[in-house]
Formats: sequence, C-alpha cells, structure tokens
Amino acid sequence: MKTIATISTPVGKGAIAVVRMSGDNALEIASRIFSTKKLKSFTDAVPNFMYYGQADMGAFKDNILAVYFKKPHSYTGEDLVEFQCHGGVRLVRELLRRCLECGCDIADKGEFTKRAFLNGKIALSDAEGIVDMINGESTAALNASYRLSNGDIARKITSLQDRLLDCISHLEASLDYPEEMEEEARADGKNISKSIADELNILSKSAATGGYIKQGINVAIIGQANVGKSSLLNALLGKQRAIVTEIAGTTRDSLEESLEVKGVLVKLIDTAGIRDTDDVVEAIGVERSLEAAKGSDIILFLTEAGRELNDYEKSLISRFDKDKKILLVINKCDLNPDSRDGVHISAKKGQGIDELKDKIVDTVLGGNLDSGSDVITNERHAQAIERALASVKNAYLNIDTLPTECVLIDLRDAYVALGEITGTTATEEIVTRIFSKFCLGK
Repeated sequence: MKTIATISTPVGKGAIAVVRMSGDNALEIASRIFSTKKLKSFTDAVPNFMYYGQADMGAFKDNILAVYFKKPHSYTGEDLVEFQCHGGVRLVRELLRRCLECGCDIADKGEFTKRAFLNGKIALSDAEGIVDMINGESTAALNASYRLSNGDIARKITSLQDRLLDCISHLEASLDYPEEMEEEARADGKNISKSIADELNILSKSAATGGYIKQGINVAIIGQANVGKSSLLNALLGKQRAIVTEIAGTTRDSLEESLEVKGVLVKLIDTAGIRDTDDVVEAIGVERSLEAAKGSDIILFLTEAGRELNDYEKSLISRFDKDKKILLVINKCDLNPDSRDGVHISAKKGQGIDELKDKIVDTVLGGNLDSGSDVITNERHAQAIERALASVKNAYLNIDTLPTECVLIDLRDAYVALGEITGTTATEEIVTRIFSKFCLGK
C-alpha cells in the first residue's frame, strides 16, 4: 500500500504544526528528510521515542521533532512517522512538499483513520466516534463520542452479533439432524432472540436521548410582548445579550444563543413578543416566533405572576400540537405571589433560573441522562438497530410456527444490520461515505 502524507494540524500560524506519514516506506522517507545527532540514520529510531533534529527542505532547514510508531502498534496499524515543526504556513507546506518529493502520496480525507479500520485497529463505529469527538460541542456529547470511539458500542454490538451467530449455527445444524436437534434448537433460538430483542429495544430507545446529547436541545422562549422574554434570555446566559426596554415590540427578530446545562448543549431562541400589530416588520417577527416554537424541542411559555393566563395566551398555547413539550414559566414572582403549577422565576433578579435550566433538560430527556450507559448518538447506528430489532422480533414471534429456514432469514438479516455498525458487513459505499466526513490529516 502506498505511503501517504499530509498536514494534520489546522492551516495558519501557530507554535507547532504536525506532518504525518503512514505506510511501508514512512521510516525510510523520513530518514531522507530528518537527521539527529542521536542516530546515524533515522531508520535506527527507537519506536515511540521523540528525537530532536533537523529537517532538510532543500533551500532551508528547520529544527523539528520526529517520532516513529512501528506497525502494528500505531494509529494506522502501519509504520507511521510524525514531524513536529514550527507552525508557519509556508514552512509546514514546504515540509509536506519534501515528503511528497521523497516518495509519499498526498492523503485523502480521513485516510489515516480509514487505514486503521482496514487494518483492524478500530471498528467502523469507533471511527465515527472520532468524528463526533472532533465536532462535539458539549461535555455530554464528548463523553458519548469518547465511549463510541473507545469501542464501547462496538463491543456491545459485537457481543449481540456473536450470540446471533451461535443461534444461527445451532438452527442451521438442526436442519441436518431435525429429529435430534430441532426441538432444542428452536427453544434456544426463541430464548436468545427474545433476549437480544430486549437489549436492542433498550439501545433503540436510547437514540432519542442520544440525538439531544449530540445535537443539543432547541428551546423557544414564547410569550406576549413585555412579559420578560429578553430578560429571561439574559438571565439564562448570565450576560446582557438581548436589549431590554419597557417598550412593547423591542425584539423584532429571533435571537439565538447557547449554554451548557448538565453537560448538554441548550440552544435558546428568544422570539419576538407575540401580539396583534400593524407594524409589518414586527408582524414578520411574530410569525417567525411561532415557526421557531413549532420547530423547537421544548417551549418556555412565559407569563406574569399574579394573574391567570388571558384569552390571548390560551389561544397561543392551543396553536401548538398537543404532544409539544411546553413549560409554563411564571415571571416576576418577586413582585406578585403565584400558586400555579409551573416554574416560578424572577428574570430580573435571577431567582429560579438554575431550577429552570435543570427543568428544561429533565423534561426533554426524561431523566435519562446517564454518562455511563450505552447511548446511541449516531443516526446511522439507530437505523441499523431498528432494522435488526424488527428482524429479531420476527424471528422470536414466528419461531414456533414457521419453518426454520424462514426464521434463519430474519436472524441473518439482523446479523447483517448490526454488522453495518461495526463494519463487519458494511458495504464499500458506507465506508467511503463515513470517511469522507473526516478532515485532512486524520
């Protein structure tokens, strides 16, 4: 396989930059570029030991660091060399040019990690976890991505595949010896398929939580003009983001900001105050407010303490679907007492804000935020698990009535669906699409 090279750090000026090479000729190519007083030739480098020396780019030299990772104990499973040079834009490009000049090919997006997968260093789901870690925006997302990249999900799925394979093998053997094995094989098959279906069902249900962990929770703040929506946004953020005045209609368009609550990204949308208005611009803002609310995961419906919801507020709530999550948030509780069910706050004084933050996450996630559990955060994995679950359920429900050959079709389909997650049965198209999401140098 060809030896590849590319820049593994972001483009721009910095303290250091990294150029990475992987392949059978990586060490030999590196020795033509890099020299150190510690060694006669870099081909004698001790693996996993960093050397200080010089890189010869032809027209100039640079003092750099170099480290050699020997196959198969490297990220890619191949001989791998990394150079750390000063982080000048032109300098690092010249170092890469020198690598290419000495025999390397330029690496494609994600090619280092793809080679790790092809060489059996990681499962396909591990690679997707690496992408998610790079793109993670919250503590919960990073934790879930780490579990995915660390092989936790792959080990779970592989265990289910192994049990399916045992079940399939037992049933297939019973076809040759029906009198001696069929009754036992069917009984075992029913128990195993039921157990696997139960575990897949738990994983499938976790995908809803996983989606929020990965993408965040979209929260729309809705209410009539001047009930304190912008003040609430500022209180939740802990900074003055929205303009607050006594003039109705101050907020004419949606403002979007984010914060982290219990490790989960919460995306806040402060909307225009909803009221009847002849102002064209404000009317557009009102319409956008309603659209933002309909597309959100949860609505904070803000009203004032000391009074019941008026007819207009009730009509607003009725415009949303019955299954829409709506939290009644009662503001200005420092001025007026209020005994209604809801979250009681004073946006101006910051009272009840922490409680409201926790309530948002708990309401959307249903108390299912467990950083130590297996949570499916990848949509592709969720779809594969759904297909596997449907097939295993069919096998379980029909194993007493249908021929063994029909049951085996469902069990094999489940095995293939789960293999798409780990990569054991993934098509080349799936693999290519996944690694196309990587950045250069990874």
